[in-house]
Amino acid sequence: MNGVDAAVDIMNELHPPEEFTFPFPPYDIQRDFMRALFDVLEKGQLGIFESPTGTGKSLSLICGALTWLQHHNTHYKAELTRMVEETDATNAKDDSGPDWFTAATKRREGEERAREWRKELRRLQQEEVRVTHLKERRKHIKRPAVQKIDEEFDELFRDLHEVQESVRRELSTSANGEEALGADEAAFLLDDYHSDDESENGRGENQEDEEENPGCLKIFFCSRTHSQLSQFVREVQRSSFSADVRTVSLASRQNLCVNPDVTRLSHVSLINDRCVELQRGKKGRSTKVESDGVTSKKKKSSSGCPFQRQNTVQALADQFLLEVQDIEQMVTAGRKAKSCPYYAGRYAIRDAQLVVVPYNTLLHKGTREASGIKLKGNIVIVDEAHNLLETLSGIHSVLLSLRQVRGARAQLSHYREKYSKRLCPRNLLYINQIIFFMSAIIKMLEAGANNKPTTAPEVSSQVFDVGKFLVETFTDNLNLFKLLQYIEESKLAHKLHSFSQHFEGSVTIHRRQRPQPPSSQASSSSSSSSQVTSPSSSTSSFLARMTAQKKPPGKAKENVKPESQNEIITANNSGTKEEDGPHDEEEEEVVSGSPLLQVKEFLGALVHGTGKEGRIVVTPGRNLKYLLLNPASHFSQVVAECRSVIVAGGTMRPVSEFQDQLFQGGGGRVVHFSCGHVVDASTQLLPLAVARGPSGLTLDFTYQRRGDPNMLEEIGRVLVNVVRVVPGGVVIFLPSYQYEKRVVAHLQASGAWTKIAEKKEIFREPKKSSELDGVLSSYSRVIRNSHTATTGVTGALLLCVVGGKMSEGINFSDELGRCVVMIGLPFPNTHSPELKEKMDYLNKYVATGPDGRQAGSVFYKNLCFKAVNQSIGRAIRHRQDHASILLLDHRYTLDSSISALPDWISQYLHKPQTFSQVFGQLVKFFKGQKERST
Repeated sequence: MNGVDAAVDIMNELHPPEEFTFPFPPYDIQRDFMRALFDVLEKGQLGIFESPTGTGKSLSLICGALTWLQHHNTHYKAELTRMVEETDATNAKDDSGPDWFTAATKRREGEERAREWRKELRRLQQEEVRVTHLKERRKHIKRPAVQKIDEEFDELFRDLHEVQESVRRELSTSANGEEALGADEAAFLLDDYHSDDESENGRGENQEDEEENPGCLKIFFCSRTHSQLSQFVREVQRSSFSADVRTVSLASRQNLCVNPDVTRLSHVSLINDRCVELQRGKKGRSTKVESDGVTSKKKKSSSGCPFQRQNTVQALADQFLLEVQDIEQMVTAGRKAKSCPYYAGRYAIRDAQLVVVPYNTLLHKGTREASGIKLKGNIVIVDEAHNLLETLSGIHSVLLSLRQVRGARAQLSHYREKYSKRLCPRNLLYINQIIFFMSAIIKMLEAGANNKPTTAPEVSSQVFDVGKFLVETFTDNLNLFKLLQYIEESKLAHKLHSFSQHFEGSVTIHRRQRPQPPSSQASSSSSSSSQVTSPSSSTSSFLARMTAQKKPPGKAKENVKPESQNEIITANNSGTKEEDGPHDEEEEEVVSGSPLLQVKEFLGALVHGTGKEGRIVVTPGRNLKYLLLNPASHFSQVVAECRSVIVAGGTMRPVSEFQDQLFQGGGGRVVHFSCGHVVDASTQLLPLAVARGPSGLTLDFTYQRRGDPNMLEEIGRVLVNVVRVVPGGVVIFLPSYQYEKRVVAHLQASGAWTKIAEKKEIFREPKKSSELDGVLSSYSRVIRNSHTATTGVTGALLLCVVGGKMSEGINFSDELGRCVVMIGLPFPNTHSPELKEKMDYLNKYVATGPDGRQAGSVFYKNLCFKAVNQSIGRAIRHRQDHASILLLDHRYTLDSSISALPDWISQYLHKPQTFSQVFGQLVKFFKGQKERST
């Protein structure tokens, strides 16, 4: 322990203030929240904070954390000064007495501690001076200096294009002056790659020879989406802390880059590669073949990015620190200053006190380090953390489709065929190994599909650990680390993307054909196989097309979504997914963008994962997925390095998941805080566990019973009764898309649909995200207009799916959600191979709970109730809001289910014995609300 750490241990502890800086008088629950947060940060603990949606959680986090930060900084400096003075006074005493040796030893130890404390004090003083100078620099920026910057930018931009053109002309001309390559084709060639350079190439772009000063104490605030982060930043802007707390937002290059030559690229990895290439501005070499067949080396150079100049980037970083800005404002400022907001944000990290980052940037180690984030001794606050484990798993899991691998292999094979004589042997060696690796994956996926009967209803998946997967694909003799390093350092994916976009923008991989009879299948298998596993058979025709159909420069498709984005499947909590309709039998499959990027991601997962915590799930004929079984392992470093970690959400139940996995080993450091709602739940909320339907039938929506016609009939009866008494909007949540379709079909066939529509116009969750806003707008408009309607319609009813587009992030406040109906318990699909592996892993490596249940079973239940809590939490959004919640299933009356609900709901949950009692309570509740509003 160094002297500074020792000083922290013996400092007097701060206590929460009586009042916090808040834009208005806080509610009691907000004041309690801020005090608890202050205490956790001061003691360096791990906090699980639960504050229902609509209670001002974000504002409580801002004011509680930043109040602590300001108090701590003042207190820390004062305590260091006090301890130095006390040590100096002690050392000044005469130590010539009989116990002089002991006194001298203590004096020497005290001097060493005081030396460390003085060093820390000097660092704090230098920080204050640096911030003062920063403010002064911003005051004295003169107009001539700005004009000079503009002139330098224009000149640099011209130079960049001139350098590019001269390089293209040089590389595209052979020794005898004949045109060897097109002007754009020269950019596709790889620089020569030598094994001696591999160790140097492996250096990260942000690595420096010396450890950079980490700067001041920081709070890293992260949330899931940029819109949530922008909303948080706007809250900071409106608070009194905006003038005193230095704040900066971080995001990817895709969100912050202002260089049009880079932003036109379609994939974040391509943007990253191009940015780093421009940033380095280094010289490279390519192999040129002379007319006599002799190879020679040609130098090629690239100019740096005109937006990344040290003086303008530093000036922009100063601006970010002194003016709280969200991502959109940073981009606008960057364009105006003709400077790079991405690197300005990174430069600002050292002096920033509040750093706002998306999940992916902070939770992924490689991205975190590349962004220059240092967590040691700092604070991390994770908002919307209810699905943090799933988010961590998703960040570190990779899905790779058969279509993507075929596309990547075809593109790379065509690239090799065209430029084989221009590539150095080392490049060819690695390209051949990458093609071999992809061919091995294709062979595994196709072999499993070919072994399945054509009439099989569904394809069963196989699960391998990493070692077995490599053995099964005969790739265990490849050095995957070097392959990954080569792809990254050579910018192969970027070159391949430019290559494919220049010639056709997409590559035809194969044509789906009608199933052939066994005899013809046998006769054609060899030719079909050769087309798939040996792309060189179609290379000649492809190259002929490229020669004949070259696109003019600048006409290549620019906004084609990368294949990796189109293929990733996000399953809902039920583990079910609506399959796309059948394709035309003769439909051509095309791959656009750079599918090699997704192959690189999968390769990275194999390299950086561990055998114990990773699995490969192979679905023959479709895809394979690297699955991370223990996402908590990637959070453990965050916990170990930080002074304090806070996870917060509207509902954090079940809390045991965070205690047993994310904060495993935290022991007494883990603190759980849960506050009630701002509403008076006894009068503004009516939660009902409905065990019986109108006919008296027990409601049992287990997987085995929910398709029973009697159960479907009971759903219709319940909804017909509900819409008669509930004003405004009614939101229904069903466990899966498939079941939603089944329920709708039954309601329509039974006539219940017509009866419901007499009172509520019915809407359904759309299949396409692009249609979501339209449905919500129509739903809202019908409810608003229902007050003056003469048709008898009193509002609208919306059918949603748990884990779908509307179960999270959509606020059904006020009239939009006067009643939320949850049909059944949305347990995941137990037949999912991913779920089975996850549960088996938890049963093996995580201790059983206090009640003796295995960790896998606890996880299974938690998945269900986290989805329930997120869905039913959509209703109450503010202090004057009111709503009813109907939980349709007899299992909701069990104590084990009630304990998994948020306290503000479970404490007021009613369990009527009959549906007539349910109906009566609904009538009484809404009658009372109407009387209170008049």
